[in-house]
Parts: sequence; C-alpha cells; structure tokens
Amino acid sequence: MSKEEILKIPREEFFKSVKMEYRRYFEPFEEPESVYPDGRVNIDCPCLHSALAHRCGYLIRQALVCFNASKTTPRGMDCEKEFMTHAICTEEAKSQN
Repeated sequence: MSKEEILKIPREEFFKSVKMEYRRYFEPFEEPESVYPDGRVNIDCPCLHSALAHRCGYLIRQALVCFNASKTTPRGMDCEKEFMTHAICTEEAKSQN
C-alpha cells in the first residue's frame, strides 16, 4: 500500500453545489487590513502574526506602536531607534541559524 492515493469522482459530483453547512468555508469574507485608513499599522492583523511571533517580534511590535503614535512628518521618523533595534535583532537571529 502506498502513501499516495488518487481518488476519482464524477464530474457531476465535482461541480455539485456545496452543502449549506459547509458554505461558510467557501464564501468570501472580509479580511482585516494591515493598515487602517488613517495610515496606522493594524498590529492585530493576522497578516502580521508571523512577524510578531518571531523571536524579535516584541521589538517590531514596539516599533509599530511607536509608528502608530508618531506625530512627526513623515510619520515614524521618531521611531528610527525601535526599527533599527528590530533589524539588528533579526540579523543576529539569522546568523545564529
């Protein structure tokens, strides 16, 4: 017995309508945006979870919180230290692997 298995279904079954209880998995849904309309970064967006879960993720969170609170023009110019600290941490983590 092999690990791979090919299953064949008739064309009619393939194109048959999905049962109502499973439709919610296929219907489009609103995904949160990574940036709010006012330009702030949405740190709760699932699209950022992998960056925030990194061993240096707490540093990018600090940098993004600083960016969101920034009143400078251009926005975030007062957060250079936080972003540089994150970049250094990320580089060090890469060299350790």
